[in-house]
Amino acid sequence: MTESPAPALPNATGQRRLLTLLFVDLSGSTAMAEWMEAEHYAAMLAGLRDLYERIVPHHGGVIARIQGDGMLAVFGHPDVREDDGRRATEAALELHAAVRGLRPPGPLPADFRGLTLHSGIHAGIVLVNDGDQMRGRFELLGNAPNIAARLSEAARADEVLASEESLGLQSQFFETGPRFNLQLRGRATPLAAYRVVGRAQVGRRFDASVRRGLSPFVGRESEMLMLQAALARALGGQTLWVGLRAGAGVGKTRLSEEFLRHAEDHADRPCHIHRGYCESYLSAEPLQPFLQMLRSMEGMPEAPPELLAAQQSAPAGRAEALLALLLVLARRTPQLIFIDDLQWADDASLHLLHRLRAACTREGLPLLLLSASRPLPLTELPRAHDDGAEIIELPPLSEGESARAVQQLAPQVDPFIAAEVRRHAGGNPLFIEELCHAAADAGEQLVEGQSSAAWLAALVESRVGRLPPDQARLVRLAAVIGNVIPVWLLEALSGCGEQHPAVRALAGQDFIFPDQSPGHLRFKHGITRDIIYEATGLHERQALHRRISTELAARGGPEGQLHEQLAYHAAAANDWPAAGLHAEAAGDQALAASALDRAKRQFRAALAALEFLPDGEDQGRGRRRRWIAVAQRLGMACVFDASKDDLRVLKHAAVLAHADGDPALVARTEYWLSYVGYALGETRDSLRHARAAVETAQACGDHALLAQLPGTVGQLQAAAANYAEALPMLDLAIARQRTRASKSAVNRIGLSFSLCCRAYVLGDQGHFEQAHEVFAEALAPFDGSGHAVEASIQGWRAAVFLWQGRWAEASASAAVAHRVGAQVRSMFTCAMGQAAGAYGAWMAAADPSALQRVLDATAWLAPRGGGLYNSFNHGWLADILSTQGQVGAARHHVAMALRRGRQQDWIGGAMAYRAAARLAAKVGDTAQARRYLSLARGAGELRNSDHEAAVTALVEAELRLDAGWATALHFARAEFSRMGMTGFLQRTQALS
Repeated sequence: MTESPAPALPNATGQRRLLTLLFVDLSGSTAMAEWMEAEHYAAMLAGLRDLYERIVPHHGGVIARIQGDGMLAVFGHPDVREDDGRRATEAALELHAAVRGLRPPGPLPADFRGLTLHSGIHAGIVLVNDGDQMRGRFELLGNAPNIAARLSEAARADEVLASEESLGLQSQFFETGPRFNLQLRGRATPLAAYRVVGRAQVGRRFDASVRRGLSPFVGRESEMLMLQAALARALGGQTLWVGLRAGAGVGKTRLSEEFLRHAEDHADRPCHIHRGYCESYLSAEPLQPFLQMLRSMEGMPEAPPELLAAQQSAPAGRAEALLALLLVLARRTPQLIFIDDLQWADDASLHLLHRLRAACTREGLPLLLLSASRPLPLTELPRAHDDGAEIIELPPLSEGESARAVQQLAPQVDPFIAAEVRRHAGGNPLFIEELCHAAADAGEQLVEGQSSAAWLAALVESRVGRLPPDQARLVRLAAVIGNVIPVWLLEALSGCGEQHPAVRALAGQDFIFPDQSPGHLRFKHGITRDIIYEATGLHERQALHRRISTELAARGGPEGQLHEQLAYHAAAANDWPAAGLHAEAAGDQALAASALDRAKRQFRAALAALEFLPDGEDQGRGRRRRWIAVAQRLGMACVFDASKDDLRVLKHAAVLAHADGDPALVARTEYWLSYVGYALGETRDSLRHARAAVETAQACGDHALLAQLPGTVGQLQAAAANYAEALPMLDLAIARQRTRASKSAVNRIGLSFSLCCRAYVLGDQGHFEQAHEVFAEALAPFDGSGHAVEASIQGWRAAVFLWQGRWAEASASAAVAHRVGAQVRSMFTCAMGQAAGAYGAWMAAADPSALQRVLDATAWLAPRGGGLYNSFNHGWLADILSTQGQVGAARHHVAMALRRGRQQDWIGGAMAYRAAARLAAKVGDTAQARRYLSLARGAGELRNSDHEAAVTALVEAELRLDAGWATALHFARAEFSRMGMTGFLQRTQALS
């Protein structure tokens, strides 16, 4: 059977390229044109043109056009290079220096201060068409050229402004001002940029990383042991060459430097360490890594004569002199030679490296050669640059190592974003670092493709550019299919199966590899897939998405998976009717499976697709009603994991429903507004929407909705601490839900949640035994199910255990809430589970990690607008911090807990007031401490909470503010005993 070639992608009218653009202009040229003679002005422009045409190509750029005294140059055409941003900046600095040295012809005004340029550098995807006399050598379409021009406009005389997008890590090769945000004309969001002052004293990428701040060094234990064993063999008299090999960003240099530091500090015998590096930049010279080693030996004590000979050698004999020097040194003492980025070594350096190894081996000299390099395509070299070395293939970080790296780089990022970072980075430390920065900037969520800064995209695209054409086409096709690639689909579109040479070559180049699921391939790094996809032309992508949709529909398969895939590809192909239908179906299936994040994503995709449908009179009303229906199902997916964005969608649905005029639509949108607001802790506003839902449902006779509303109103009244009104409504809802629980899963969920709310109200009132009985009934249908309602029930059960002082049981329930919340991607239950478990650990044994864990959980919820009973978190934090004596932080969380009272969330209020009393007592303000204790009693009475009254009495006894402390202690002890509050009862023993 003949292997089919990789597919040809459809042609587009222009080439979609990732380019770095340098826009330069002469400062003050309009004024000069007024006082200069035309001939002199023309001569000056000719001099500028000569500089442009000499300097830009020297740095690997291509001039797109010269217009008057301004120029636009591109870097990355025809081939993208990972250092295009650096090249453009180097060119700009050289141009500025050269122009400062020009003297315009003719007489000059007395106040003339010399010629200067002002420049802007930006990078991004550009559509490149052939140019003409009017448009220049190329016609460049897209935002990137405009932004480069805007940066040039914003730059002052003799100033270079470079966007962070274009430079990234390479900014460390230059002296720059601080990073700042620039609001450019025509751009909605600010652009991060640097003022480039000059070149830094940095020669290699690792030194640039050191200036930026090294990311955490994690893992690599086995590789470090192998390197240490090799060093021991070398110190024992052997000659070895060990080569570290891995793709860009995997950490070869970082591991090497950690090992070299170990060799300097911990080697049993002294060894002389030499460092050298290779680079692809234009300044690279023959024998570069060895000449760097030679220069570092300046002033070497007891230098051999061969050192002076090597330093004074002519270029023709330099290799021989260097070889003689290194052999003499190896005869004296063991040598460790490290060469970084060996893939860029010149032939002379490689030849000298092999000769040195051979000579030392013959003489039995103690030498360890260590090189770090990337794997190169077999088409580039007849044999590998590190051929003959003992190769250590450096794998990506493991899942656990990636998790440690994310935790250290972004300690408060929420677990869902952390998981997305790990999935997208594929264990590449550089990608992990950049995605963590992107996540910190993004806040609530990590958007696919948002982290593809141009400098990082250039790193990936330069690798794609070195692939043979058939492999490059194939990897772009795979990127359009998705991060996970069904083999049958790839073969149907390209004729290339899993064993096709082009597919296997892509695996060897670390692009794609076999997935754990048989019959599927996967991109090794999700960020690589995003970059390749974005760099593929729009028309090419859309044509492929249409073909993929056709193949998927013809193939069939698991319905849920098919809907998700078809929704994605239909939207990417601008087939909005199909995209909306499949996204709705996929959302419904995800909701039924309790996959809340997927359900929300699909319903939002359906709403986006609806915006592109026809808007005639009849179609418009149908589309509006459909939009409202999808938004209501989105509300169902938000019950256990709401955000402010979700609330905005429901508010828009309410506006559409009121415009439609159908009371039933209005009633249900008001209902979902109340429920999503309840999940966000906006109790006061949610009660208003619930009342509107009741009134409208009664007016239009919506009996099904009226049957649901008592449970919702009861939950809202409970959240507002109106327990006298909450319990009758909850009891009514429970009675109705029990009769319907066997009919549907939705009714069983509603019953369990109503029971859960009743249980925590009973617990707050100190009826702990009854509360636990009701919790048991609520949990029975879902215990161990992994359903979102299980996480919610266990979270509230943990809170009641905390009220009762049963710390170990609280931590156990909280752990289930956290684990299940993470599984169903419910941020609220996941975060509250972590916070409750941490507070239980603090109360049980003053766990030192508890504070940070509660802070982390609170930070996770902050971008979403907090959540239901958010005063719990702030109350717990205030309690821990006040006990530790951290006055400022404790006061902050006291204020945050009390602020929640504006939304009638008083669940953490008494705890916050007790913390404030403790702080006042520490500074001897007895009157203020008594006042706060009085407020704590009032906050407990608001909820009719016996356990709060008892704990407030305990704190009053502990602070010993007056002679009545013994009475307070007696009351607390009696109440703790009556309610079974074991952990608190133990605290009273210390006051006896």
